[in-house]
Amino acid sequence: MLHSLAIKNFTVFSDSLFDFSPGLNVIIGENGTGKSHLLKLAYSVAYVRHEMGRHQDNDPGVLFFSGMSKSVIQRRIAEKLIGVFKPDTLGRLCRRGRGRARAELEANFGDRDSLKFSFATNSSKDVSLILRPLDHRFDPPIFFPAKEALSLYPGFTNLYEQREIVIDETYYDLCKRLSVPLLKGKRAHEITNLIRPLEEIMGGSVRLDAGRFYLSLPGQGTMEISLVAEGFRKIAMLAYLAANGSLNEKGVLFWDEPETNLNPRIMAKVAATLLRMADGGVQVVVATHCLFMMKELSLLAESSMQKNQARFFALSLGENGVEVEDGAVLEDLKTIVSLEEVLAQDDREQEHFYGGRL
Repeated sequence: MLHSLAIKNFTVFSDSLFDFSPGLNVIIGENGTGKSHLLKLAYSVAYVRHEMGRHQDNDPGVLFFSGMSKSVIQRRIAEKLIGVFKPDTLGRLCRRGRGRARAELEANFGDRDSLKFSFATNSSKDVSLILRPLDHRFDPPIFFPAKEALSLYPGFTNLYEQREIVIDETYYDLCKRLSVPLLKGKRAHEITNLIRPLEEIMGGSVRLDAGRFYLSLPGQGTMEISLVAEGFRKIAMLAYLAANGSLNEKGVLFWDEPETNLNPRIMAKVAATLLRMADGGVQVVVATHCLFMMKELSLLAESSMQKNQARFFALSLGENGVEVEDGAVLEDLKTIVSLEEVLAQDDREQEHFYGGRL
């Protein structure tokens, strides 16, 4: 899992440190504070870390580079950042300012297990490796973008490999993980308690048939996934990746805006699923704008096994870049923009209905 991430001069971050929980991590903040950039950066370094580890399983969806040389590591870091962020050049990811600057990133995955590197504003694809992590297995992280990927899945990996398209690489990686065959036997039975609540939300089970995803509805047959509500498609992705073992007790899930296209009733169920995953050993890192989702995750974290293994991070823009505040629960944070706006709306409502009457 990802223990910490130190960021210097990267996009909107001047000098920030994130100490992650092994369980649930929630990133909040208004637009432009770097929530998605943080998730994508953490995912990118975790993915390269995964490629560097030794792996004995036969997994057709992923390429592994055990024993990577320094030059190959540097190349893979640059390729991953460019693929995920889609800048014109790598140097465009440096924090903007006068003169030449240098971004420096360090991700820690455990005792003496760190990946540290830097690059300058004039870098095209050049990365300087400072520390390389240990050469042992690290499971591939999963990234859920704000938009679902099941409807994009048919033929998408081949298209991405053969054509220049502007969609970022998180969708390609996600489609590769969706290609992994389902678990069976004892391992499949072990994840039943995680999948069943998701199937109850969807009203059926998701399956892959001849390169396309479908939702099987008891007594109604099957429905093409493109005809299913988008919110349910995101839940279907979660269920299928749990069913094929991609979300296991040693994995890391990054999810950007899990609340998108979900109503509050379903948000609460998704929040409960995320806590069950965290309780089961999956490191969960989500970024959200939604006050309801924030409060639900905080409430569940306080009352679960994750009480001491949850972390909430509030990002805000200061004079010197993004400022970071963290706490074990939502109430530990002093700056919660969503809450401030809800209270401001209440004030406007009171003024509208009662102004001048008292």
